[in-house]
Amino acid sequence: MKLINSSSVKKGIILVGVLITLVGLTLHLSVPGTTRSGYPMNVPPMDVAVENLSIPNSIGYGFGIELIDITQIGSNESSAYLLTADQYNDYQSGIPLNETSALISLENGGRDSFETILTEDLNIYLVFTNEKNDTIFWQYYYYLLPASYYPTFTLAFSGSFITILGFAWYFSGWKRWFLVALGIQSILFLVRVFTLSTYSFNLPSVFWDLIHIELYNDYQFFYLSWIPRLWEGAWAYSSELAGYLYPPLWIYTVGLFGSTPSWLPGLVLFAFNAATGILVYKTVFRITNDEVRATFALMFYMLNPLTLFYGAFMWLNPTPYVFFTMLSFYLVLIEKEEFSIASLAIATLYKQLAVVFFPILVILLVKLKTNLSLKNKFVLFLKHTTVYSGIIGLVSLPFLIVSPEAYLNQMILSNTGSYWRLVTFTPAPSIPVHANSFFLWLNFPRWFTDIIAVLIINYVFLILCGILVYGGYALYKSRYENIVEKEKIADLFMKAIFWSFIVVISVQMFYPRGSYKFYLLALTPFAALLFDYKNLDLSMKTEFQFSKHHIFLLLMTWAVFLCYRFVYFWLLGLWVVFYLVLTGELSRIKNGIFRFFIGGGTDTTELEDIYSE
Repeated sequence: MKLINSSSVKKGIILVGVLITLVGLTLHLSVPGTTRSGYPMNVPPMDVAVENLSIPNSIGYGFGIELIDITQIGSNESSAYLLTADQYNDYQSGIPLNETSALISLENGGRDSFETILTEDLNIYLVFTNEKNDTIFWQYYYYLLPASYYPTFTLAFSGSFITILGFAWYFSGWKRWFLVALGIQSILFLVRVFTLSTYSFNLPSVFWDLIHIELYNDYQFFYLSWIPRLWEGAWAYSSELAGYLYPPLWIYTVGLFGSTPSWLPGLVLFAFNAATGILVYKTVFRITNDEVRATFALMFYMLNPLTLFYGAFMWLNPTPYVFFTMLSFYLVLIEKEEFSIASLAIATLYKQLAVVFFPILVILLVKLKTNLSLKNKFVLFLKHTTVYSGIIGLVSLPFLIVSPEAYLNQMILSNTGSYWRLVTFTPAPSIPVHANSFFLWLNFPRWFTDIIAVLIINYVFLILCGILVYGGYALYKSRYENIVEKEKIADLFMKAIFWSFIVVISVQMFYPRGSYKFYLLALTPFAALLFDYKNLDLSMKTEFQFSKHHIFLLLMTWAVFLCYRFVYFWLLGLWVVFYLVLTGELSRIKNGIFRFFIGGGTDTTELEDIYSE
């Protein structure tokens, strides 16, 4: 028994895992294979578009390709054909496409696929025709994989899994639990790799008819199109990266290692997702010095369905910006103000929505400076704003010089939404849900849905939420003003986390462009910090003991994850109201509004006290 538990055995298991991983990866990367998306194939009006896939040294490879009509509505005025080199030569010599015995023949839109084991080097042609007066769009998605692809990857994964388990046995406390959760997430990573050979999941209709888990295949559709083209020399905001609407750091970070093999960009997104869990633990432990409580927060982050499926399994885009947003708040706790602002600027350069956290972060930093006058606090606010905007401007400068119109359009204008979409019910799963979707779904009167749409498109709801969130936090006065500085910092910090939680849900519900459930990845670290709804501000210093009410977070996230997509906004709204009531913030805001409008305005002395903390 002593031998089994010895440190040398544990290290030996880790070493074996590392060696198996290295052998597996070496074999896997020596013949990596290719999985790629051709998005979009633009076919001009009354024209033909041809794409040639010619890859040498591919004999014996498994090959599969899917042709996809992006509109998914079909049209007898467009067609797609997959031709061998001989068939294409016949077409070039005048034989009609519908007489070439094409490998795939789609003469009225739709989708079809073809699979084979190559007996000669790959050389095929995709021919798309358009007899309409408008440009049409097609996509193709293909894989070209050696027979050793999955066995060698499985070997490498087995080694890494043994390594993770070995470290979990070697360490104790929160590190062990983190590695256990990482092992669970890694299994989802493995399953995801095995799904990349096809474009879609082909989930049963029940996943769209009864529940909406929204497992979108953006990774295949977009990422495996953008990243190869980036490595081929495409500019981030050029037509070659059609549909790219994120800030510049995203594509250059996620595409850092290329896309061969096709799971490499996913590994980057997966790593950010897991690393955020460490920040959740560090944050709670820094405030409470309670390893058990911090470990529970970590596990609630790592194992809730939003993190598991959208971050660890689907490899969707928010994970880098969520990590740097959480890092910016953690840096406040360790008194790294400048780095905190810089981290949030970096988060914004991964996803524009990170900007909504800036007012909360700056208000927190200003409130922590209790010995400054109101004037000096304003100067501090301007300093942080300059650093934040300066970093964003500096990184954006090359793109503003090369393609200013495209950069600003894809970064800002393309994300503003449209009034038509806000007044038209579209059940297609690919269309984001907005605050009016529920009322359109239930056929509310047109005058009512029109009013809601006008309020959404003009940001009225978001402005009101901003006033509630930023004003509510700015006017908050710590309960620990004259007690212990550490207690005051924790109180102000957790209140910032609370209002950040509210602002994520506000944007999710009222963003004019609409939202997908996977945007809620930004909610998960804040929700994990607030998992104990009876102690949202972490002020209770008694030893943490698990109770049934602590599973509330998991129940809520599973309910949101599984809930019908036109209804789940109401769950988010109830969650917000529940927390507002528990914290007393709803009563405080209500009393403040009452005093302002009924009681003759806000007492200026009270304001001076608040801002001179």
